[in-house]
This record gives sequence, structure tokens and C-alpha cells, in this order.
Amino acid sequence: MTDLNKAIAFIENRGNQVELARLHYLLTNERPSQEVISELFNGQRLDGGWPPYWAEDYTSLDASCFRLAQADQLGISPSETAVRATVHFLAQRQSSDGSWEEDKRIAHLAPVWALPGDLAAKLYITANCGLWLSLLGNPDDKGLKAANYLRSQFNQAGSLPSFLHTHWLAGGLLYKMNYRDESGKAFDYLSRRADDLAVSNLSWLMITLVSAGVPANLPLLKKAALLLDRGQQDDGRWPSEDGPSQDVHSTLEALRALWLYGQSSNQ
Repeated sequence: MTDLNKAIAFIENRGNQVELARLHYLLTNERPSQEVISELFNGQRLDGGWPPYWAEDYTSLDASCFRLAQADQLGISPSETAVRATVHFLAQRQSSDGSWEEDKRIAHLAPVWALPGDLAAKLYITANCGLWLSLLGNPDDKGLKAANYLRSQFNQAGSLPSFLHTHWLAGGLLYKMNYRDESGKAFDYLSRRADDLAVSNLSWLMITLVSAGVPANLPLLKKAALLLDRGQQDDGRWPSEDGPSQDVHSTLEALRALWLYGQSSNQ
């Protein structure tokens, strides 16, 4: 059984300013201070997007989606100027077929998950961008075009030729766009793979699907919640596969996933 108090104490004792603000918003639903918001948005580029750690002079689709996720975890409204600028950046970068991928000019710098010209990366970036645009109220045609592109890439088993996390991003987008048969196949596929997921990925999956409106009684969500609950350590943390320096972040994500799942279950 998850010990929420131990998890909260672990974060409070080790978290930085933004991490503590994320915890505070989760517990109280209160907007963070302007200082925290300014720290989060520091470094936004003139085109509205954000640079990745692997290319400081480039505006990355993937890094911009990550910043939107951080803003969401702090309760920053989609109407906030910086958020709207990032959404506009993503919308402008969508290709005519509904997909997204990073600029080919930075292929020599990009990590495997963002590599332009690679189908697996293209599907991941498309699912990520499409989902965020749909969650933040961008006109549905952008999300719908992305969903239709992704639908064409699924095989009969509900699998994409991409990373495992692409499947829950794509599944969440398809569900939100009312493609229930296709999203259901993706969820069934993920259920068969859930035991392979690390703690941070279980959290990411749950947050994504609950945010997309997937009901808490979905067997995949029930299974993920059970596996995540079992992953908590005696001191309250959920350890990160990226090492102890990321344990606060991993614990925050797990706490948020189970919190949102619990709220969804009670609706």
C-alpha cells in the first residue's frame, strides 16, 4: 500500500524550488510564485520553443513538449503567454501529413529518440506533439491529423515500429480523438508489456492516459497502478533508473500518477 506521507516527506527533504512547487500544487492546487514560474520559463527562445540539452542553439520539439509537461505539473494555465507561444511553435512545425520530426540539420547531434529521418523517432515526436496540442486546447484538426498519421503506422497487434513510450502517447491521443478501437489495441499491447516498464515509465503512462480522459477502470491502468504501488521503497521514494540524483523527480511523478489515478477512480 502506497505510503503518501513518506513520499511527501522524501520530496520535502530533498526537492529543489521547482520540485517543491510541483508538490505544493499537487497537494493544494495553488499556483506557484512568480519566481518559480520565471525560473521554469527562463531560456524560452524567440520562436516560442525550447532548446534541448544536446543542442543549445536549436529549438527542439521534444524539449518544448517536456517544458509543457513541467508547466502542467505546476498548474500553469494554457492561456499563459509562454505556454501559448510554445503551443504555437509546435502547431507551426507540423508537416502536411500530420507528423512532426526534428530538423534534419541537427541529425548529427540528436539522440536516438529525437533523430530526424528515423521512423521510430518520428512516431514518438508526432505522438508527443499531437497529444500536447490536443490537451492544451489547440484546434482539434492538429491533433486529429496527428492521430490519423499514427493510425496508419499501427500493425494488427496494436504495435508501432517505435519505442514503448510512443504507444501510450499515441494511445492517449487516439482515445482523446475518439478512435476507441485503435486506442484499445494499443492499450492491450501495453498491458502485455507493462511488467517490462521502469517506475518512471509506469508513472508517465498513467499520467498520460488519465490526462487524456481514459477511465480508471481500464485494465492497463489498474495493472500499472499496482506495479507502481509495489515499487515504493521503505524511505518513501520511487528510485529512478537514471540514478539517485533523479529520485525526487521519479517520486514526484509516481506520487502524481497515483494521485491522479485515485481522483479518476472516484469520479
